[in-house]
Amino acid sequence: MPRRPRQAKRPRWQRRPEARPDEILCAALEVFGELGFARTRLDDVARRAGVSKGTLYLYFDNKESLFRAMVTARLEAVLAHAEEFVRSWKGSTSDLLRAFTTDYWAKMNQPEKLRLAKVVIGELSSFPELAKWYYQEVILRTRRVIETILERGIESGEFRPVHTALTARALQLLVVNMAQFLHYFQKYDPAPLSSDDILEGILDLYLHAVQAVPAPVTRT
Repeated sequence: MPRRPRQAKRPRWQRRPEARPDEILCAALEVFGELGFARTRLDDVARRAGVSKGTLYLYFDNKESLFRAMVTARLEAVLAHAEEFVRSWKGSTSDLLRAFTTDYWAKMNQPEKLRLAKVVIGELSSFPELAKWYYQEVILRTRRVIETILERGIESGEFRPVHTALTARALQLLVVNMAQFLHYFQKYDPAPLSSDDILEGILDLYLHAVQAVPAPVTRT
């Protein structure tokens, strides 16, 4: 009995056209994270996505537009969720700050966010226009969310009147840099801390820094 001819495997690029942009963005995040922004070529991304370079150019004009689209795809929904989360919160501001920071820490420790932060911290200063765009679209937007929490706490009397712009920056730096430290340098630390230990330390340090201190009781 003659053997039935094997069906040839379909190459990766033979996919539904509507699926390709997201596949390209996923591949871009992987390649940017591995090679950095400067060393990444569109050829590298196309190869990782399983599409031709010509197909990639149907969706993205250049490496900068690809990077912007990748950031928007990965962070727009996250930022919108954070803004709505703070806007609709009904409990105490201290609990809101704890809940926001816990979620922020979890997200910044996700592999894709770690890769993106690594590129941003390590390279974007060499690309001023792209750095400016990222700063305005991601860093400033996140800072405004934190400032809103701080302003709410100050208004309610739960927080002391801190410098909100500086204090918001401090939380961003604590979370982002500690996440990078945990995943890239922890293995060299002679006294390593767990992710939970670091989160609790950030919360303890930050909440004690901003919470109002009850006035001492005056004895007569």
